Amino acid sequence: MEVLGSFRNQILRWLKPIHRKLRREKVDLFLRLVGDASARDTLLDVGGGAGIDGEFLGLYQIPTSICVKTVQADGRNLPFKSKSFDWVFSNAVIEHVGGWARQREFANEIRRVATKGYFVATPNKHFPIEPHTLLPFYQFLTPNVQRHIVRLSPGYMREPLEINLLSLPDLCCLFPEARILKMGLRVFPNNLAAMYRVNEEWPTESYQRQTARGANGLLGGEA
Repeated sequence: MEVLGSFRNQILRWLKPIHRKLRREKVDLFLRLVGDASARDTLLDVGGGAGIDGEFLGLYQIPTSICVKTVQADGRNLPFKSKSFDWVFSNAVIEHVGGWARQREFANEIRRVATKGYFVATPNKHFPIEPHTLLPFYQFLTPNVQRHIVRLSPGYMREPLEINLLSLPDLCCLFPEARILKMGLRVFPNNLAAMYRVNEEWPTESYQRQTARGANGLLGGEA
């Protein structure tokens, strides 16, 4: 067990710079989405924080006169009025809220409270390495098999937890007005992001066909 623990720690040390770089790319992309936003604009970070190694501190580099509040709440039932924030940011949260019905509630809440736009990032289900366990194709195994092999995980998750990764068509269905981007590694993108800014037209014909295909498959077969 000591050898296994040492092996796990070494893998995490190797991956830390990559992990930091990929997360900072998300912040950069979100800041480009926001663009020339006013200093008075409000931001809601759903499930937020500084990150494992301070990757998201860029979101909180603001004047000291600006008030930052932390609220503990259910992301599927946010305690805010509709259109109460200019921008909403969420990274690697939606895959943790439960099954498809709960993920849809989470997505709808983000869409409800955002006035100018939102950015929602999540691991790509079709990336071959599951990001929480670092085990190949773990996300496609049955829950029973997952419970038996999660102890072999060299990643951060080593106990059986419910995680429901999403694909590009899934995000198209959850965020129909958004542009869905593949992010991260070039050959096999390991992250996806739903980006939306009011009054920007970016869906293409191929994107719209993909949205319809995702909606039919998910709403008809998953709960």
